[in-house]
Amino acid sequence: MPFESSLPLVMACLLGAVGVFVAWLRVPSRGLLAFAALLAVAGIGAIVADALVETDREHLLTLFPRLARAAEQREIATIMAALDPDLHPLRKTAEQVLAQVRPTEVAITGMDVVVDPAKTPPEAVAHLTVRVAGNVIDKGTPSTVLAGVRVVLHKKGGEWLVTDAEGEKVRPGQRPE
Repeated sequence: MPFESSLPLVMACLLGAVGVFVAWLRVPSRGLLAFAALLAVAGIGAIVADALVETDREHLLTLFPRLARAAEQREIATIMAALDPDLHPLRKTAEQVLAQVRPTEVAITGMDVVVDPAKTPPEAVAHLTVRVAGNVIDKGTPSTVLAGVRVVLHKKGGEWLVTDAEGEKVRPGQRPE
């Protein structure tokens, strides 16, 4: 669907179909029955379309948990594939951070994604709150860090790629800016 949730459309169609069906029970007419059937089919069609079509925002909401799992499992190639290959400084910084940080657990505790399809190429900004446990500061000291991360992505060749990421430590209950 071109929008995140088809629930309002589905409810309107199905409630409209019930209303028109009740009207048909009072005044039997082929036109009312056909209109009720049309509304019911439209509601079911919206459900099916919503299940089959993944919006950019929905894709990004699943991308970040996949990247968190990749960080836990030290799948550096998966993380590097999500970075724009044209931005060498970003890739180099990411490689340095991934070599230094050895997480045992990466959990995204808060996520807000805003997609701007009007830009060329389409751009998205994600604000994440991430809890990283493991050897974060040095290789011998296990610790837990809570960070607010702002990630900027753009769609290139049909794929969302990270173009910038900034992180800062946050306290529990604090929202990243």
